[in-house]
Amino acid sequence: MSRKLFTLTAIAAALALPTTASAYEIIGKQLEIYGQAHLSMDFVDNDTDSELALASNSSRLGFKGVTAINDQLNAIYQIESKIIFDEGGDNFAGRNTFVGLGGDFGKVLFGNQDTPVKNIRGVFDLFGDTVADARNVADQANRRAKNSIQYITPEMGGLIFGAMYSTAFEDTETEEGLENNDYSLMSAAVGYTAGGFEITAGYEKTDADVTEDETDAARLAAGYDFGGFRLGGMYDRVEADDADRDAWGANGMFTFGANALKVQYMMADDWSDVDDSGATQLSVGLDHSLAKNLKLYGIYSQLDNDDNTAAYRIKGGHDTDVYEVVAAGDDISVFSLGMVYKF
Repeated sequence: MSRKLFTLTAIAAALALPTTASAYEIIGKQLEIYGQAHLSMDFVDNDTDSELALASNSSRLGFKGVTAINDQLNAIYQIESKIIFDEGGDNFAGRNTFVGLGGDFGKVLFGNQDTPVKNIRGVFDLFGDTVADARNVADQANRRAKNSIQYITPEMGGLIFGAMYSTAFEDTETEEGLENNDYSLMSAAVGYTAGGFEITAGYEKTDADVTEDETDAARLAAGYDFGGFRLGGMYDRVEADDADRDAWGANGMFTFGANALKVQYMMADDWSDVDDSGATQLSVGLDHSLAKNLKLYGIYSQLDNDDNTAAYRIKGGHDTDVYEVVAAGDDISVFSLGMVYKF
């Protein structure tokens, strides 16, 4: 996938009826099967104990299709499930799953979908779905919204826009047995690419009966490719339960041959109502591509909690293994060897 296409689809994951060239056509484009097997062997130390774990990281199996209704209109769908390779089991249709219509006007999709703001991270994150995932620190506003309606524009000179509304993002009901619209969500993002430069920004607001579930979030990410290098940055602000917090990130990657050397730094400031409640994560990694759809990698990552928090953990993308600390101020170090096979 080209960097430009990756950027545009990252703004709204619903655009990415996955474009993997290795997807298997069963009935032409009306039914294709695709997936990803991503496993890692992680050696983890959380200041209290150290253990070795085999982890499945956002492994998946999906079905997708496009059917032409006429020259101007297509019916599109996707059904994507989590597959747990390390312990067995699945979560049928629990990942991005939707049906909708597409054409020159863009796409309108209905279902269970990542929000546009969540997907901005994908533009920035060099370590997505690994132990160094940026969501370990930028751990708010990473929702997959149930009962959601999303509109995505076509690309317009490098510009693309996505907007979503969910009637009940947690699928809660009222006492009368109706869908609880007090758990509604609105999310929107816009992205622009020009040459090797890309930038995306978005805003998301949720309403809920429980105060801590009400959030306002803004996110900005940018990246620049030049030669064999890539530099990126991200800013994230969240207001929740009468408190707010900023998070920042910067990264860089150098590609040479079949290899990519990567470094990423994430920092969360204190929550406004608790001193020493932030965290940092520094990660370095090396990827080696054995084939277009097969990659091996090694990562070392250090996540440090400030003295008054134990909230930050290694979680982003891990299906069965979440690495946590025991006490406030404890840290987590991880060395991870992984393999990603896409089909």
